[in-house]
Amino acid sequence: MAKTKPASPPTPLPIQQAGQMPGPDFEQAVNQRRIKDVASARQIFNRMMTDNALRFRTINQTRNQLEGGRPVNPQLMEDQGAAWQTNINFGDAEASRDRTLLPFWNAVHGAPHAIAVKIPMKGPKVPEWQTSFQEAFDEFLEDWGAAYFIEYMNFASNYVNFGPGLFHWGDKYTARWKAVNVQRVIWPKNARMAPDEWEVMGFVSDMSASDLYRKVKTKNDAKTAKYQGWNLDAIKAAITYFKDGVYTPDPRDYTRMQDLLVNNDIAVSSPFEPLQIAWLYVKQFDGKIASYAFTQQGGVEEFLFQDEKYAEKFQHCMGAVWYNTGTDSMVHSIKGFAIKNYNFSNLQNRTKGRFIDSATFSFGMNFQRMDDNTPDEAPPIENYGPVTIFPPGMTPLEIGPNVAQSAGVIEMLANNQAENNSLYRQEQSQIAESDTATQAKILAGMAGSTSQASAAIYLAQVGENMFTEMIRRLRMKGSPDEDAKAFQARLKDAGVPDQVIFDQKIRVKTGANAGMWNPVLRAQKWQEGLALSKLPGVNTRYFLTNLIAETYGADSLDSALLPEGAQSAPGQRRQADMENGDFGQGIMLHAIPEDDHFAHLQQHLGPLMQVTQNFKKTGQISPEQTSGLVIGLEHSAEHMQFLAEDDSMKAEFQQVNGPYRQIQSIARGILQRAQQQQQQGGQPQVPQPGMA
Repeated sequence: MAKTKPASPPTPLPIQQAGQMPGPDFEQAVNQRRIKDVASARQIFNRMMTDNALRFRTINQTRNQLEGGRPVNPQLMEDQGAAWQTNINFGDAEASRDRTLLPFWNAVHGAPHAIAVKIPMKGPKVPEWQTSFQEAFDEFLEDWGAAYFIEYMNFASNYVNFGPGLFHWGDKYTARWKAVNVQRVIWPKNARMAPDEWEVMGFVSDMSASDLYRKVKTKNDAKTAKYQGWNLDAIKAAITYFKDGVYTPDPRDYTRMQDLLVNNDIAVSSPFEPLQIAWLYVKQFDGKIASYAFTQQGGVEEFLFQDEKYAEKFQHCMGAVWYNTGTDSMVHSIKGFAIKNYNFSNLQNRTKGRFIDSATFSFGMNFQRMDDNTPDEAPPIENYGPVTIFPPGMTPLEIGPNVAQSAGVIEMLANNQAENNSLYRQEQSQIAESDTATQAKILAGMAGSTSQASAAIYLAQVGENMFTEMIRRLRMKGSPDEDAKAFQARLKDAGVPDQVIFDQKIRVKTGANAGMWNPVLRAQKWQEGLALSKLPGVNTRYFLTNLIAETYGADSLDSALLPEGAQSAPGQRRQADMENGDFGQGIMLHAIPEDDHFAHLQQHLGPLMQVTQNFKKTGQISPEQTSGLVIGLEHSAEHMQFLAEDDSMKAEFQQVNGPYRQIQSIARGILQRAQQQQQQGGQPQVPQPGMA
């Protein structure tokens, strides 16, 4: 047999050898991260819309239930001849969601301050500065007003309903975010929770023509908008193109269709209809986040907004708070309270519907045929006032629903739902059924402990992902944002140094504590804490402040309590004056860390300076003055040591260091002369102070 020539191996793909230039292919791969035009952006956006289709469908199904949608399609029941069956949404899903959602506002904003600030510095001024940051942030939220409440509750509603709570900053400077409709946010497949791992994401937001017009209304507005990255010509083109409200909904946008149905405007279009603006965020290879905005439905083929270096990282433009971690932290697997309870709530509706059907039968007139000879067309029932005549061959039936069994099933479902969601029945009913106050506390503690873990997760995310970014923006030096200017001015008025306002690294958390999530336990714990504060070393004001905030509301603190430290400086100075008298009598006192060292030094150095000046004029000094000078300098040296170790008091240290050194120098001469006189007269030496 002739040998066959083996087939030639396939030509291998070219392999890049080490040391060779990567060539144009590498540059092309890098440049693909840059979105060159609106068509490219829409192509990426539409692909992600397709990837998110199942998620959109689930969210819309859940939303329909929350908004009163029936458990079964009425047309389907009619086609099956079951239209007579009860098909009602009893509102269990909405009621259960509302009980879960409503505490989210008060739990965060019922504390004396919305945020807790930690400045990692040493010194007695640091607590005051931390309080100043907290108070300035509270005033910023007050300036934001009712709009903040609306945005926060929209964010919390998305969090509870669907899993992610998302919020978006519209530019690089503003600290005021907008709650993002989670139903219209898209990620690629297998996207993870951590924003640092995102490569691309997008969302659709409504912008009215008025919102766009304000960006080009005046020359100053146009200049600011252009500086931020807005395309003025594209904005004008969008306003012109959609002047009549012409709009064709994207059939994949289930949320938009649900909006139209709920508002009964499926066929309505008007010039006041908002524009659907698509935002796309893309991570470049250098780690910077590029931002693009364009009209979702077409019409304008230029970017409304474009910035290739929009943010250092995703957290600076989009914030997220997650209800849970889903499956392997994948975004598309995360489900909120309402989604988790959808099937269970549907079962509750159907079970209650069957109970209603049973009761309906029991209230009706029901008969049974006695034999097969009963005609199909039996004569009607005759009624003569109180007398009723039934046709022959039919016997009335008494049908009574099994109320006890049905009620038991419904109660079982309610208890099962509470257990699945780590909830207990309302504390009010528990306490009403309790025999003693101790039992009431135990029951309230049970309800509180079950929600504490989830509350801790929520508060930690709000503090790190929302409040921390807001503070970063408010502290930006040279920010053109009016809120930032006002925030920084308030801190300066409170005496916070510029270095701390702009440069010092700080940590921000929520002012609320997860252990205080339960309202019954909050009042109880603060009351107990106030009694505990009578012990030495405990900060009474801390417990008093929180008790007043819990009892009368956080807004009452300014009226109920004097400003913190308002009477501290006079008290510290009075104490220093009393110490000066003790020094003259030969009594040595030591400085303690809690002293206001700067105020004490000012009160101590004044009399010491007067003693040295009198000596320079007269050459005389009394034994009492000598004793006061020695002990006063020794005591002042301790204050100087504390002040030198305080990073926050560098300016104050320099202010008193000069006078202190001057007094110290003159005092050495005085003491040396007094020592010589004592030696010549045979008197014991005056002890030399341990001056720094």
